[in-house]
Amino acid sequence: MPVNIIPDDEMVRIDTLNRFEILNSLPEADFDAIAFLAAEIFDTERAHICFVDKENVFIKANLPGYEVKDTSRAHSLCALSIIKEGVTVYGDTHKVYELLDSPFLSATDDIRFYAAAPIKSRDGFALGTICVTDDKPHLEVSGKQTKLLQLLADIVMEKLETRLANRQKIKALNEGMHRLAHDLKNPVTSISLYAQLLGSREMSAEKVFSMASKIEISSRKIEKFLSNMPGSN
Repeated sequence: MPVNIIPDDEMVRIDTLNRFEILNSLPEADFDAIAFLAAEIFDTERAHICFVDKENVFIKANLPGYEVKDTSRAHSLCALSIIKEGVTVYGDTHKVYELLDSPFLSATDDIRFYAAAPIKSRDGFALGTICVTDDKPHLEVSGKQTKLLQLLADIVMEKLETRLANRQKIKALNEGMHRLAHDLKNPVTSISLYAQLLGSREMSAEKVFSMASKIEISSRKIEKFLSNMPGSN
């Protein structure tokens, strides 16, 4: 077993993981469906989508519906898998030298088969894995199966990117609405004030024209603000 299972780029990797705000999030049907497909591909009942944090591993999807939402990083095979290149396959964990007498199997002694594909960000950081496990060995794993597992891991990453992009759009829209409300406050107040003055007393035609012009200017400011809103074109 490797002496050090912490990647050299661990601090940056954790920062990248946190940027996606996936840790401790609620279950989502899309992730559960992806895990289900992984289980179908390998003919196992158990499949998981996991994200490796500093000390714990958060389990985003946990088939077949286990209540456990996280586990210790020191006892998770996913923590070992993210430092490896490509798909990790242990056809029979009891016959893998690097796992002998390791905390990974002592904590999960019912795992005889394990396969995991890394969930990698665009800049190459392994944030977690999609994995399948079984309590009996799977000694014949095909290249097609491992390719499909990696494809599912890539789909998970695309899902994370989409969630992040949507959050950023919502944040930008909220900030835009806040700025708009602030920018509209003065012209709206001006229009209200001029309208009250026009209705409260008699004025010369010159003053009426002047206030009407100011109302028009304020109205144009509002129109300009509204035309600059996202989706207004």
